[in-house]
Amino acid sequence: MQSEESPLATILSDGRMAEIFAQEQISFGQDDDNVYTPTITLWGLLSQVFFKAEQRSCLAAVVRIAALWLSLGKTISSTNTGAYCRARRQLTCEALRKLSRAIADHALRNPADGEAVGCPPTDAGIGPAAAYAGGRLIMVDGFTVTAADTAANQAEYPQNPAQQEGLGFPILRGVALLCMRTGMLLDADVGPYSGKGTGETALLWKLLDALRAGDILVADSYYCTYWLLAECRRRGVQVVMRNHHLRDDSPSAARHLVKGQCVATWVRPQRPEWMDEATYALMPRTIDVRLVESVNEQPGQRTRKITIATTLLDHQQHDAQWLAGIYRGRWRVELDIRAIKVTLGMDILRAKTPAMVRAELWSCLLAYNLIRESMLNAAMETGRSCRTLSLTATLQMIGNLWLANAMQDVSDQLQALFQAHQLTLKVGNRPGRNEPRVNKRRPKILKLMTEPRPKKLAANAA
Repeated sequence: MQSEESPLATILSDGRMAEIFAQEQISFGQDDDNVYTPTITLWGLLSQVFFKAEQRSCLAAVVRIAALWLSLGKTISSTNTGAYCRARRQLTCEALRKLSRAIADHALRNPADGEAVGCPPTDAGIGPAAAYAGGRLIMVDGFTVTAADTAANQAEYPQNPAQQEGLGFPILRGVALLCMRTGMLLDADVGPYSGKGTGETALLWKLLDALRAGDILVADSYYCTYWLLAECRRRGVQVVMRNHHLRDDSPSAARHLVKGQCVATWVRPQRPEWMDEATYALMPRTIDVRLVESVNEQPGQRTRKITIATTLLDHQQHDAQWLAGIYRGRWRVELDIRAIKVTLGMDILRAKTPAMVRAELWSCLLAYNLIRESMLNAAMETGRSCRTLSLTATLQMIGNLWLANAMQDVSDQLQALFQAHQLTLKVGNRPGRNEPRVNKRRPKILKLMTEPRPKKLAANAA
């Protein structure tokens, strides 16, 4: 584990891996002649994320490990995938999750400790929020992914109930917390698509421990509930959200501040079924919420008025323009989740069992954070905003140099080339863009399945 030849040493320290593997009691492959140690297996698993199609298979990962072994002067007797697959199953999703969170925690260190918060303060495209010198700006949003259609996956993650049985795929609903400045993923959680306690707010409730006092949580109106605002306030976390459409934007009993702003007092509702009495007793009887009217008047877009709900009550310290800049920056979470699902290919998971589905999902999220960490390092070296660097270009560079980057004698030269490549491309700043989510090119698809395959085969046989 402490070998200088560790192929992940340049992007993930051996010390961090060893500590987490010890916590999860992952200790296979300890003999001198074992190929599949936890580090090598993790290296092969991550390599599958950086490729698509045939190069994403277990066989392709085994071949890459064999090539790595040969480059280190060792011998390989077989490229059978059985040993690799058995080793991969021992890398639990919780271990991968802890590794991902360790990377994010290291990158987003607390400014109170006298260290950088992970990115130069000149973040283009976030508006007035770029000058914020307080805690972290954390975005939250939900997503869905599908898994391989097996009986085990269907049992734990059933298909959309609106679909006829046998026609849909297992579907997972997830919620992710991402840093607005850097795009780094703090944490995520997944569950079944439908059923009791499977909504996005229920999943977010499980992720609140990833937040810390001083953070600002930015979300859309779906998350703007009394319970979430009250719990965030109890933890010292501030919120900036669009007011829920079922709440009055300007209550008659609210305290007027300035034009377009007031402070409303929300009264604690009755205890919901999902909340126990002990938790309910901790909730305050009332909370004060500042309602801020914001008008979008960007050129090329229709004028639209929204109301922002926030627990930041001082209208002089946090004015309306500043809040509007933060809320407009929330659209970045859509691009970040799209990058994870589409660019990294996480929208369709291939694993056959629920445990491996979760491991595959977290291998993608871990790879995403490794990419973001690399972009962050390049940004800090040059003083540029990491949001102006291209995630796709970084992914391509890591994928193309995956094997060579593991070889210590060329790692320094590759690091210089890697950073130079990252800095050649600059992502444009298009704040508040409004483009239709449509495809121009028609996909070439077969006739869609309208009845289960066994039923169709039985009808054809008859």
